[in-house]
Amino acid sequence: MHSTNRSRSIATVLVLFLTSTLTACAVGAHKSEAANQADRATAQRVEAALAADQELYSRHITVRADDGVVRLTGFVWDPPDLVEAERIAGAVPGVTPVVSSLELQRNGMDNSPVSR
Repeated sequence: MHSTNRSRSIATVLVLFLTSTLTACAVGAHKSEAANQADRATAQRVEAALAADQELYSRHITVRADDGVVRLTGFVWDPPDLVEAERIAGAVPGVTPVVSSLELQRNGMDNSPVSR
């Protein structure tokens, strides 16, 4: 009996340990406020660089930063703008890779359901 209770206790501790470890991995580590602030600052620098370009209409581009990795989402009007947005974002100090999920909005603003 004593060894059965001990085995159950060990099994219970092991299950609790594995459950808490898996939960921690699934949730991920919480970032510090300083890290969140650095991500916001990086995203703002990229947004400013995109807006400053006279040839690129960047109003429909959303920028997110995470530890230097910048993700671009949204859309642009012309095929060269897809490449140009990535180039501009990648040239901003502090940006490591740029991940682009930009899409090409065909037919310009006249046929776009999202522009007003």
